[in-house]
Amino acid sequence: MKICIVYESKFGNGKGCMEYLQGVMSKKDHDVKMFSVREIEPTSLPLADLYIFSSPTQIGSPAGKMKKFLKKLEILQKDAKYVLVVTHLNPRANTLEKMERLLLSKEISRVTEGLMIKVTGMKGPLESGYEEKLDTFAEDILKAIE
Repeated sequence: MKICIVYESKFGNGKGCMEYLQGVMSKKDHDVKMFSVREIEPTSLPLADLYIFSSPTQIGSPAGKMKKFLKKLEILQKDAKYVLVVTHLNPRANTLEKMERLLLSKEISRVTEGLMIKVTGMKGPLESGYEEKLDTFAEDILKAIE
């Protein structure tokens, strides 16, 4: 399966999560490409079976660059699917829901519920056990797709 990860990460927490997830999926023989929202245009994503979008939570919303990216997103792959990952300080933030709303008008369908990973301070570190959360998330994704 071809997987494209697109992330925004201000302090490196989200990037670290996505690098870990990329490693997990690659070990399962999937072709995984990863990009920062700063290095790829939302109209030129590579074709993929699954898109993973990751953003930090900023004032209860996805980061501004990720919001702009998702608003302009164009998916050319028919039957493409997506999942969302967010890092957050406040578990009540509705960042996942706001990202979902931005994707409603796109021709892309959600595979599974998004994943929220807690950041223990403004700049990190990530909560203990985040790797296990990502391992389980990867398995849930693959079960839902296969």
